[in-house]
Amino acid sequence: MNSNLNSPPWVGAPVPGETVDRLLYASRSCVQGPVFKEMHRIRDHALQRNVADNVYAALSYQAGWFMEWMEGPSAGIQAVMRRLERDPRHRDLRVVHHSRGPRRLPEPWSMALRKDHEDPGDFERRLVALSESAGQQRLEPASVWRRLSMPLRGSGAAGRKESDLYQRVMVCSARGTQSFELVRWLGQAHHCKVTSQRLAGAQDNDVANDYVDVDGGPGAMLRRVVAMARNGLHIGLFQAFLPDYSHLVLLLCGDSKHDVDLINILVSACSRLSHRPVLLGLGGPGCDHAALRAVARNGGLVYLDCDVSDTADAKALWAAAEPALDFSRTTNSQW
Repeated sequence: MNSNLNSPPWVGAPVPGETVDRLLYASRSCVQGPVFKEMHRIRDHALQRNVADNVYAALSYQAGWFMEWMEGPSAGIQAVMRRLERDPRHRDLRVVHHSRGPRRLPEPWSMALRKDHEDPGDFERRLVALSESAGQQRLEPASVWRRLSMPLRGSGAAGRKESDLYQRVMVCSARGTQSFELVRWLGQAHHCKVTSQRLAGAQDNDVANDYVDVDGGPGAMLRRVVAMARNGLHIGLFQAFLPDYSHLVLLLCGDSKHDVDLINILVSACSRLSHRPVLLGLGGPGCDHAALRAVARNGGLVYLDCDVSDTADAKALWAAAEPALDFSRTTNSQW
């Protein structure tokens, strides 16, 4: 890793409201060997060259394909694309989306690897279909990324047209791995597939990220529940999608230091957002919700609290959270 990262050159960026070029492309991987290891090498190079061009980027790999989302000045995007066209680690580069609009990526580099068994041909068919419709639908780059990188799954998703009209909820534990255990339980309870990803940012080791799409039945809105590791909350790619969540469900541990630290991390992550998710704190009877609510309110966030008798029971946690999610999901146009 470049030692210059001790004093990141992107501190203070991006400029709020800055209008930039946004471009997404996909390409076939030619990498032999561990792909995520190669993506770390790509990161080291990009942090030297892309930052000089004021281009921020997120790179993903799945099903034998790379996909990259870039934001920056037109000249910078063009310079990066010229370098990419000469890169032997990929081929068959296809631009999926190109527009101008507000910068959404908050740091110059993020990356994701989806652990899935999708056939490369199936990914290409989805890519072609989305490329043909993206311009007509005037999709934002975040929507294009989500539809390609995180397509709808679940028992009822196959019969639904791919869209953004579903509720997105993030679950994070103040300590431990309960958020991932909850998502795994949801997958088992609803007979839905849990998809796993690895994420990394500009300076960080990779972290886990699991999600499941839960279908409530005929006429009900699909709900995506995402488990995020606490130490991944500052990764730019995660923060880029924060405005799309209706709720951040916090599995509290009752230790005031860990619980308050989690709230503070989210206050910082949401500080630049116009749309801010609602915090839903689930904790045992001894949890100090009043103190957590005060921290959240001082940071401009709404905090809802709920006591759970057995915080180790995934079913009990979900039974406590679901009514709050059902109550407010139809009042927000984001999902």
